Amino acid sequence: MVIDLEGLRELSFWETWQQKVKDALPNFCADKIYVDQESIPEEEFRRVARGIKSLPYWNDLAARTRDREYGARLVYTEDFGQVTRMWLDSCVEIDFIRRNISSALRFRDVLDIGAGYGRLAVALAPMMTTVTCVDPVPISTQICRHYCHRFAPSVSVLDLDQFAETAEDLKFDLAVNVHSWSECSLEQIRRWLDVLKDLKVPYLFTVVHGTEKNHDAYFTWNTPADSFTPHQNFRPLLDAYYTLVAEEHIGLSYHPHALWRLRK
Repeated sequence: MVIDLEGLRELSFWETWQQKVKDALPNFCADKIYVDQESIPEEEFRRVARGIKSLPYWNDLAARTRDREYGARLVYTEDFGQVTRMWLDSCVEIDFIRRNISSALRFRDVLDIGAGYGRLAVALAPMMTTVTCVDPVPISTQICRHYCHRFAPSVSVLDLDQFAETAEDLKFDLAVNVHSWSECSLEQIRRWLDVLKDLKVPYLFTVVHGTEKNHDAYFTWNTPADSFTPHQNFRPLLDAYYTLVAEEHIGLSYHPHALWRLRK
């Protein structure tokens, strides 16, 4: 199987962002580099913490403040003490996945597309047989390798070439994409969906920018150079490849979390 990488290497959407990450090292978790933190009121952190307090599993409570040393914001909550947004996000995402799988389905091998620095991959690793990260942005791959090696050495981190070379030997039950497709072009998203179709990945989990209230979810990203190009809605593209199983507007900022099943 040959994976078509054409278009996936295009970095024009991330060049400025990539330089910001480099300039911020070692604080790659700082505000608005990987995820917005400072604009969210502390009460939002506390609301989400209250909501996840009753979850039936807590495999890594020490991770509540793990990303502090990389520049993450800490917020005090009555339920867990200090926490980062990254930890809250991971708890919400994993709970959504667990709640929306059928009793006959077990996700064992996961592909994290646009994995960033690997925070969800690390959280998933104790629950899965394999977790594989791939990201087209070189600085993300570099940081992800460091982060995963430190906190979840079983996670495999591949650049695009390595992914293309090994894809025919890989099998995944679930692909995840958290926010990164909201920072891509429509064509890049289409290319990734073609890859998932070729690999016959049966389920896809997505989290996207935007909210139902503001009607701005599932839209592509524009750089300043593309300011006259309208944002494009990629929800119809997802619908063309996958059937929606479940969708909830949850977590911090109520972003849409969705589970999709591959169309026959």
